[in-house]
Amino acid sequence: MAKISSVRFKSIPEIINVGDDINDISILIDIEFHALDVSNKMEYLLHLFVYDVHGDIDIPVIISNWDDSTVLGVSQDGRNDDFLGKETVFVKANSSKKSLELPMALRLGQLAYYNSPVSRKFEVFATLIPAVSRVSKWSEPFEAQLLH
Repeated sequence: MAKISSVRFKSIPEIINVGDDINDISILIDIEFHALDVSNKMEYLLHLFVYDVHGDIDIPVIISNWDDSTVLGVSQDGRNDDFLGKETVFVKANSSKKSLELPMALRLGQLAYYNSPVSRKFEVFATLIPAVSRVSKWSEPFEAQLLH
C-alpha cells in the first residue's frame, strides 16, 4: 500500500484580489510505495481537493471510484469549508519514492454570496485510489409519492 508522506503548497499568492478569475498555484506531493506496489507496478489515481477552511477542518468522507472519486465534508463546528477545486493525476509505482508537482488554476478571488472574508485558509486533501480496491458510487436520487 502506498503512503502519502507530504502534501504542501509550493506557490500560492500572498494577496488575492476579490473578483480575480484564475490564480495559479502549485502543490508538491511526496509518495512512498511499498515493495509490493513497486514489484507489481501498481497503478493509482491521485486526487487533490483544495478547500478554504473555516474553523475546524470538515471531516472528509471519501467515495472512492477510481477516476470518479469525490470527497464530502462533514462539518464539525457548523461552518462548512468552501470547495475550491480538484485535480486528478495518474500515478504508477515504478520506484519506491515519487515526488510530484501539480499546477492548479483556481478561482481564489471568487467569494460565496454568504460570506465576506478578509483572508483565506487554504488546505489540500490528497487521496490515492488504487486500481485494485473497493469502489463506491451513489445512485441518482429517486422520489416516490406517499399516499395516506
